[in-house]
Amino acid sequence: MFTFTKKADYALLALSFLSTDGAGRLIGPREIATRYDIPGELLAKVMQTLAKKQLVTSVPGPTGGYKLSRDAALISVAEVVEAMDGPLAIAQCWEPSHGPARCAQSSSCTIRGPLERIQIEMVRLLRGTSLADVCEPVEASDGIKPRIFDNAARLMVLQ
Repeated sequence: MFTFTKKADYALLALSFLSTDGAGRLIGPREIATRYDIPGELLAKVMQTLAKKQLVTSVPGPTGGYKLSRDAALISVAEVVEAMDGPLAIAQCWEPSHGPARCAQSSSCTIRGPLERIQIEMVRLLRGTSLADVCEPVEASDGIKPRIFDNAARLMVLQ
């Protein structure tokens, strides 16, 4: 099955939070982890990776946190997935580290050509879909409704 890793899923959730509910303020990973029931340690690593890849800006310190490094419309889903999972590849022969030369079936493979069309379309779609697009409220076709969060219910830090 072709799927994003949990790290890519969590990165998209975190970035979507930063671009919507968290816009205009610094957000700590704990707030995001709590909102989406994500393991805190894993999300902290995801956020560090996103900072290294310059998708978020990290501000250290007790009042620090993360914010988007640029507008959500300028961050593609492909950038996020590649930051977390590496190059987009539908099969190992499309991964730069493997390639057809390292595939035992390359001399007799009949599906590489047809898969190339899928590879090209997948990359085109993910590069053409921005974080802002992902943040648009659209109900999934499976009928499962996401939790609704009260915008007034924010995490409060007690002094």
